[in-house]
This record gives sequence, structure tokens and C-alpha cells, in this order.
Amino acid sequence: MKKSLLALAVLGAFAGAASAQSSVTVYGIVDLGFTSIDNGNAAGRVNGISSGGQSASRIGFKGTEDLGGGLAANFQLEGTIAADTGAAFQTSATGGSNGGFNRIATVGLSGAFGKVDLGRQTSAIKDAYDQIDPFGDGGVIAPISAVFFNGALSSDNGRINNAVKYSTPSFGGFKATAAYGFGETAGDTGANSNYGIGLGYANGPLNVQFAYHNQDVSTYANPSAQTGENKLAFIGATYNFGAFKLHGAYADTKFETGLNATAAQTKYRNGMVGVSLPLGPGSLFVNYAINDNRTTNNADSKKAAVMYSYDLSKRTNLYVGYSRTSNDQLATVGTGSITSVGGAGATSTAITGVAGENTSAFAVGIRHKF
Repeated sequence: MKKSLLALAVLGAFAGAASAQSSVTVYGIVDLGFTSIDNGNAAGRVNGISSGGQSASRIGFKGTEDLGGGLAANFQLEGTIAADTGAAFQTSATGGSNGGFNRIATVGLSGAFGKVDLGRQTSAIKDAYDQIDPFGDGGVIAPISAVFFNGALSSDNGRINNAVKYSTPSFGGFKATAAYGFGETAGDTGANSNYGIGLGYANGPLNVQFAYHNQDVSTYANPSAQTGENKLAFIGATYNFGAFKLHGAYADTKFETGLNATAAQTKYRNGMVGVSLPLGPGSLFVNYAINDNRTTNNADSKKAAVMYSYDLSKRTNLYVGYSRTSNDQLATVGTGSITSVGGAGATSTAITGVAGENTSAFAVGIRHKF
């Protein structure tokens, strides 16, 4: 009897050690509320209950396994959901690619050398601007990507397929990232590929981020169907003064389309200033962003936004926000992305304005993180 008890105790100890070496976490966000959106269309304003007013609703799974010697295996799967209907996410109404875990689908290794991930994941430039954006690049009110780069990253949310990404460990606050997404086009290894680099410093109250992203658009649907390249450069910083945090960013974008005699360039400059601060039991976020078209006259946009988030607990908050975009005669910048339903599932739709018409968005809702 004593031997049996001893054997069970030893077995239990080994089982406990084995389970401690690996873990899987289920997490997510459910964000629902009332939205009222006017994109300048003659049909008028659209009102309704929408998913993702402050942050995209999502569900995810992530895990790690200790391989010994400081080495670990990691995976992450994360997909958008339309919480207003419960529909699964698809990138198109007909259920195109990147359905299911459309946000992140990676596996990789990490250790003293840093981290390497393979799969669909955020680009280096998104990693940079997400840290600077007062609104965290989420929701319908004022994500930075809806204005910066002429909204070119709105539809894919700054994520790249077929990618390998390496991130260094932090060296006194300095950290670098490099990413490459294979285009996987027969006969042309560069077609539809993505690559980017990022360099940041985050230590104490100061956070400075720089990134460059190159996107080949040989057959890529957004923002141009013609052969060419998108070249995006971003630099931004935040400084926490204690009572408030100051945000600032600048971007330079060049879209190259066509070949030889038909080649053309469109250049944009972007700027953003913002403030975030604790206010009562919650936080206030304010920003002002511009999209300056350097190639075409009367095609600039300016956007102002404000949001208040009231914390009910560490995981649950109420929010209310409003944004307004002023478009020149030839500009079509709208607001952020909302999740809607059609065809085979839910789709993430970037709200594009009508040329020369102002756009606005109002949202009030509840967000729960788990």
C-alpha cells in the first residue's frame, strides 16, 4: 500500500512538472454598441447595433511550451467575430481567404535570441503605430490607419500573410523587428510580397517608434490593381507626463503604379497629435490627424476625434466617442472599420467617404475583455 501511494505521489509530481512546462490561454474581446455613421452618401446616415465600436471583437488562443535551455515554442490563433450576430469572420461576402483566424495565425520559437514567428501576423509598421495611436488603432471612431497612408492599410489592418517575423529582445529599451511576407506568385518571387523593418525605444515615460513597410501590389487589390509598389515610412512618439500622455506621429507614403510609360506616383504626408489622460474612473482620448495629398490638389483630409472610456472593472468598460472627417473636393477618407454580415459570414468594412463630402461617426457601447 505504501509503495502504491509513493508511486502515485511520484507520478503526480511528474505530471505537475509536465503541465507546468506548457500552457494554453483562451482570450478575447466582446465589444458591442450603438453606432451612427454618415459617410457622405446621398442615402444618408446608417444607425444600428455594431460589433467593434472601440475594439474589434475577437477570440484567440495562445500557448507556449518550455523546451528547456531558455528555448520555448509558441503559437497564437486569433480571429475577428461579429458579436452583434455571432457570425464567424470572413474577408469577403463569399468567404474569401483569411477567414477564421484572420487576425493572427502563427507558430514560432523564442529565447535569449529574441522571437521568430511564421504565419499571418502584424507588419512591423503596424507594431509601431499601434503603440503611438491614442485609440490603439481600433474601432470605428479614429484608428490611425484610417487616415495615415491614405487609408491603404485599412482593409487588411496592417497584417501580412505567409510571413516570417523576427523580433530582438529589448536592449535597455531598444528593440528591432524585421518581417517578410512571401507573395507566392508563380514565376515572380517578389510579386505581392511584403517586407518591413522597425526600430523602437521604450523606457520610462518615453516611447519612440520608427518603421518602414514595402508592399508589392502586382495583383494586390488594395489600394491599386495595377503593377507597382507602396512605400510607407512612419515615425512617432509618446511621452507620459503623469497627468497626461502626449502622442505625435508623422508618415510619408509613396504609391507607385503602372509600368514604363504609364508609371505614376502618388505621394502623401500624414501628421497626428493626440492626448490621452486618466479622467475620473476612466480615460479620455483625443486626436487630430491630417492626410496631405502632395500629388493632387484639393485632395486633403483632416480628422478630429474624441472618446471617453469609463471603467466598470479591470476588464469591462463603457465608452462613447465621436469623430468627424473633413474632405477636400477630391478626398474620400472616411472613418474606421466596422464588422457587418453578408453572404458566407462577417466582413470587416473600412468606411470610405464620398469625394468632397465630410464624414462622421458616433459610437456608444460596452466592451468586455476576457
